[in-house]
Amino acid sequence: MKRKKVVTHSKKNVSRTSISSLNSHKFYFTRLLLKHARILKLKERRSVQHNLVKQAKERPDHIAVKFNESTLTFAELYEQASAVKDQLLEMELPSRIAVQPTNQLNSVIIMHAIVLAHIEMVLVNTHLTESEVKRQLDSIGVDVIITDNSYTSLSCIMPETLFKGMAERSAVTTYNPEDIMSIMFTSGTTGVQKAVPHTFLNHVASAERCKISFPFDRDSKWLLALPLYHISGLSVLVRSMMDGFTIVLFDKFDAEAINQSIAEDAITHISLVPQTLEWLLDAGLERHQLEGLLIGGAKLDDRTLEECLRRDLPVYTSFGMTETASQFITASPADMVNHPNSVGPVTDDIKVAAPLNGAGEILVRGDNVMKGYLYPEGANDTAFSGDYFMTGDVGHIKNGHLYVLDRRKDLIISGGENIYPSEIEQLILSIPDISACSVVGIPDAKWGEVPALVYESESDLDDKITKTLEEIAKYKRPVLYKRIKHLHRTSNSKVSRHRVKEWLLDEIQ
Repeated sequence: MKRKKVVTHSKKNVSRTSISSLNSHKFYFTRLLLKHARILKLKERRSVQHNLVKQAKERPDHIAVKFNESTLTFAELYEQASAVKDQLLEMELPSRIAVQPTNQLNSVIIMHAIVLAHIEMVLVNTHLTESEVKRQLDSIGVDVIITDNSYTSLSCIMPETLFKGMAERSAVTTYNPEDIMSIMFTSGTTGVQKAVPHTFLNHVASAERCKISFPFDRDSKWLLALPLYHISGLSVLVRSMMDGFTIVLFDKFDAEAINQSIAEDAITHISLVPQTLEWLLDAGLERHQLEGLLIGGAKLDDRTLEECLRRDLPVYTSFGMTETASQFITASPADMVNHPNSVGPVTDDIKVAAPLNGAGEILVRGDNVMKGYLYPEGANDTAFSGDYFMTGDVGHIKNGHLYVLDRRKDLIISGGENIYPSEIEQLILSIPDISACSVVGIPDAKWGEVPALVYESESDLDDKITKTLEEIAKYKRPVLYKRIKHLHRTSNSKVSRHRVKEWLLDEIQ
């Protein structure tokens, strides 16, 4: 498919792109109203059929999940998840247990089984140490975990022990929309991990919202390489159950294998973070049957975006977090042409609080937003402003579109001046040989705090960096540079400013 030509115009003439954008936004808001109507109906009900049950009845032979050479139809997935559910119920477990899922078929089955058993599912990062896992679970009163690890401080259930027995066909197959379905901890990029509960309603509303701005349907094929314990992974499972599309699951990120799958499996949708998108581009990513690449987790730099446009890749950038059960707002390819660097059109459930020079904290509300943290105690005292959730991100609204500047906690205040690390990072990433970077604040006796830069590169690029930084005001320029082979990242491949800052402070002491 050829990329649409952007037609420049005078005040008397409107371009085809502008008309398309206007029509697109009218369609977007119409679908948003219909979504609200569906959610209102759901909220009025207290017993709703599980979507897996629905798909098993309506599309029994359609493939639900493909992993390597193995597949599960919706009927097979429901049958096996029901059998595991029976095993869980026979064990008389607490009403809330943890699971450490790997991106494999057995984990998908177990996750569905926990939901069918009406047990609150706590998703735990597989890369954590035993003490970290114990600390998280203690904070929300959980001591049972399904895991491949043999933790001595917790009651562990090995996944393979759950795959025996047959399903009871008379089992309950409904849920209450207001019940908690899952609990996960925030990624900790700021160093503070909070326990976020998601109700069934949160997940359904999130999937409905996603479908409006990032269209998919029952014939879609969604490649999933993001971890299942992360909201970006879990949300794809939820969308698949609601619409009945196929998930092509990868247990790890392998750029060449994923590009091959995109070509051979007719992949239509894929969820990525900027770093994984760059790896795919480096490995020769082409469009094939792709209808949408959903990018979240961090800002997409101009260099990568330009390369995507050159290859006619349908990239959608988004803004969201664990607390909003995945992305909250999404910029379409048309938005990215007409409103560069925005994350999409705002609605009445998004606002910027107390804007200073047009910028302020981004507040959101909606049925996909969690009702409140389970931990730490007191976290909810500062998490909400009326019925709006305070995201902790700073942004501004221009021409009806939202622009995210940075995390409020990452803001560097130097001599009374506000410095946004992402502005400097975007500039540094324009240097071709720098693959990633992070700007953090370090203490300074005179100014209180000053910016410092840590970057990934095969060679020393300090001189190029200094020259490039001449484009911004002196107070924004990092006072020191550190080259590193690999920046500290979260399990979802996002650069962790918190960990980078810890490492840097230790280095310069």
